[in-house]
Amino acid sequence: MSVEARVRDYVVVTTEARTRALPIRLLGGLWRELRKMRTAILLLSILALLATVGTLLPQIPQNPRGVMGYVERHPFTAPWFARLGLFDVFSSWLFIATAVLMYTSIGASMLVRVPAAWRRGRVKAQRTWGFWAEVASIVFHASFFLLLVGVVYGKAAGFVGNVAVVEGDTITEARANYDNLSEGVWTGGHAGFQVKVDRFQVSYWPTGQPRDFVSRVRITDGGRTVETRDVRVNHYLDYRGVKVYQTGYGWAPTLRIATPDGRTVADAPTMFLGDPPLANGVIKAPSAGSGSQQLAVSAIFMPDPQLVGDAIAPGGPTPRLPLLLVRLYRGNLHLDRAQNVYSLDTAGLDLRWRGALRLGDSVTTPDGVRLTFTGLKQYTDLTLNKDPGVSIVLAAFAIGLGALLLSLYLPLLGREDRLAPPATLT
Repeated sequence: MSVEARVRDYVVVTTEARTRALPIRLLGGLWRELRKMRTAILLLSILALLATVGTLLPQIPQNPRGVMGYVERHPFTAPWFARLGLFDVFSSWLFIATAVLMYTSIGASMLVRVPAAWRRGRVKAQRTWGFWAEVASIVFHASFFLLLVGVVYGKAAGFVGNVAVVEGDTITEARANYDNLSEGVWTGGHAGFQVKVDRFQVSYWPTGQPRDFVSRVRITDGGRTVETRDVRVNHYLDYRGVKVYQTGYGWAPTLRIATPDGRTVADAPTMFLGDPPLANGVIKAPSAGSGSQQLAVSAIFMPDPQLVGDAIAPGGPTPRLPLLLVRLYRGNLHLDRAQNVYSLDTAGLDLRWRGALRLGDSVTTPDGVRLTFTGLKQYTDLTLNKDPGVSIVLAAFAIGLGALLLSLYLPLLGREDRLAPPATLT
């Protein structure tokens, strides 16, 4: 074989070997980068940013109506946020992937640091202030795993549920009464106490933005009142390990619907979604008749309507002259199929009447259906959360903070010892 042929074969073999080794080199480089603490800090910063987003955007587990309202108000950004999972941040693929990488990074660095610290600690002369600072740093990073245990246990043994309650109404803390409920695999039974909203109050800034909203909540257990408290944003009520949070509110108009034969088929407050100046609601009355004789209403509520030219526009959020814009439909509502109670599919329904009703107004449609705007209340959105892992999380936080302070302070002690002047005889 000629020299040229041997060189050519060598080049081919070397190139193939390098090509095969490239994925291994890439994985090795990624692993070395993942083991660096700066990588863990970067991933931790990303998690903190996602957690901040979770506090700014309404979340599906705690406030599904708030998410629906946000989607209605922001048709451009909402689909992108939904794709990224930002309406359920702590269960999103982005949050989970970042958390897995962060814990892998911390664990990988500890696989190197713990044995090194163990070997160093076996030598008495090596037990300096710097050594104890390294031990404190290891404890600080280990506290993240204790934190993980607390979070996982809290999710597995607890629950979070959302329920909307009209002022004056009562709900029982039981699985069947939640509008939206997420339970862990180890969740036991529910407490069964009653939550009554005695009243709801909201105040607004001159711009129309809510300044404060508060629910006066009464807790009844075993037939006796055990606690009465105001629940507002960031001020929750805690009873038997269940925290009651205030997460939202809305209007609940009452539209009475009576059939031509005098039967009342709807006469209860209905929760409307959307901003207070312009809310949307749906009322379904299947008992009005069978099949195509069923009735449904799609309505818009304005607490303070304004006349702009020939059109009616929403004004402020304060109810000065409450108005319902009503559309009455007749047809088969197909309630034997799963559907959203807050929306109405008008396909196949016949529009029988539309018009405006002020509070106290009544009208009889050409079909003989009588509609009466009889009352107006507000409802409050409450989130009930049980998290038995909180004590573990708090312990992890205390241990981590203490270890972090020690890891930062102990090297300074060693430095002071080195800089101290020698003792003199007197």
